[in-house]
Amino acid sequence: MATFPSDFEACEQIIAPDGSYDSEAVESLSIDDETYRQLYESMVQARELEERGMILQRQGELHFWEECRGEEASHVGPAAALESNDWLQSDWRQYGMHIQRGRSIEDILLFWLRGYETWDDEFAQRNDPAAQRRMPHTVAIGTTIPQAVGMIWGQTYKDNDDVMLVQMGEGATSKGDFHEGLNFAGVLNLPAVFLVVNNQWAISVPAERQTASETFAQKATGYGFDGILVDGNDVLATYRATKRAVENARSGEGPMLVEALTYRRGAHSSSDDPSIYRDEAEVEKWAERDPIDRYELFLEDRGLWDEEYAESVREDAKTRAKEAADTAIEVAAEQSHEEVFDSVYADPPEHIQTQANELDELLDEFGEDAFGGH
Repeated sequence: MATFPSDFEACEQIIAPDGSYDSEAVESLSIDDETYRQLYESMVQARELEERGMILQRQGELHFWEECRGEEASHVGPAAALESNDWLQSDWRQYGMHIQRGRSIEDILLFWLRGYETWDDEFAQRNDPAAQRRMPHTVAIGTTIPQAVGMIWGQTYKDNDDVMLVQMGEGATSKGDFHEGLNFAGVLNLPAVFLVVNNQWAISVPAERQTASETFAQKATGYGFDGILVDGNDVLATYRATKRAVENARSGEGPMLVEALTYRRGAHSSSDDPSIYRDEAEVEKWAERDPIDRYELFLEDRGLWDEEYAESVREDAKTRAKEAADTAIEVAAEQSHEEVFDSVYADPPEHIQTQANELDELLDEFGEDAFGGH
């Protein structure tokens, strides 16, 4: 693609695809060994969750699932750059972001299983979105951008020093919501960081069909603030770029846009067949730039990684994803179909009640099994 440099010559980078790295840049991060490993463990957990989700979808437990393979560094690094009082707004594919911020895997899966995120008081307390400083995500592209900007605008009236990280895919930049949100944030000089995870495919539409600009990062200029183009497969580079943007926002210098250049190696979703619209050779090329493999080379050189440690992390992550899936499925089965309607309106309008009645009739006629047991 002419629009986006395939060899990262224009991207900020700390760890190269071959595992070599900028020692001075690494030291300037002031990250301790525990944090280096924690970043790795979050990326591995995100990948294991993705694989578990695909298994659940193929088994009929989930109707729909999003893949994130190859994008983990663009999720985990930016989330790690936030302080505990900062806010996160992401779309639905960013499992690593939520894992890094402490959201339970059960809670993530319940969103996909039933569209709700709590089942009892104890769980609700541990996974409270407000306590975790995250806004609800939706599958509507781009709509959350102005909502997140409005929310952080409100926080400024409380004299808080919170920063909002607003994540989106490059496809969302084609929506009016993107323009409205960034323009609003720029005019009001709000403490917002806009993270465009450019995985180069908005379903079947390539990035070069989304914009005529050289990068998405440069779009920030039109809204009166700076943009950064960073190697999205380098977890330390995404961390550094986001950290700089967050500190800039917190100090009153206003918003910044971070574009993380990565690649969606899997399908857009479990309903998608990417072989129809892209060349497998391109996927294989990006597999050689795998963010986890690259980071393992870095950790090994620092004496923080070996095969025994890696196997332990993978097995723990796999077990955790399996156990979380079993629990979430069990809990989701306890939810009645009435709750889908009851939790939307205090006083349901007539058309909603009509839909609820129609579902009752279908269940009476065909039973739960006709709807996949869910």
